[in-house]
Amino acid sequence: MKVIPAPSTFIQALHKASVTCSTSGCSGVVTVVDLSARYDRVKTFSFCCDQCDWKQTIPGELQVDPPWDEAELIEITEEHLLHLEPVCPHDHAPVHFHSLPNPRRQARYQISCHYCGRQAELEWPPAEAKW
Repeated sequence: MKVIPAPSTFIQALHKASVTCSTSGCSGVVTVVDLSARYDRVKTFSFCCDQCDWKQTIPGELQVDPPWDEAELIEITEEHLLHLEPVCPHDHAPVHFHSLPNPRRQARYQISCHYCGRQAELEWPPAEAKW
C-alpha cells in the first residue's frame, strides 16, 4: 500500500502551530481557521496570508478502507503509551485519542485520524492482557 502523507500545513493546523506563507518572497503570518463541524470525521482548514492575501483550503481526504489492522492499532497504542505522538500509518497525520465513558470503569478510547477519517474503539487493557 502506498502511503500518501498529509500536507505539512494540515499537520501544523492540527497542532495549532503558527504557519508562515509559502508564497515566494512573502513571509507573512497565515491565519488558520478550522472549518470543520464538531463531529466531522475529517477536518478542513482555511489558510489566508495576512500580508499577500494568499488563500487556500485544505480538506482531509476521507478514505476509511482499508481500516487499521491489529498490528497498526498496537503500534499506535504503544506510541501513545510511550508519550510519543502516534501517527496514522496511512498518511502520517497525528492520531487523536478520545476517552469514552465506560460504566465498567475500564479505559475505553476512540482513536481518530482527522485526515483520512479512520476510527477505531478499544478497551485498555486488552482482554488478552487480563489475568
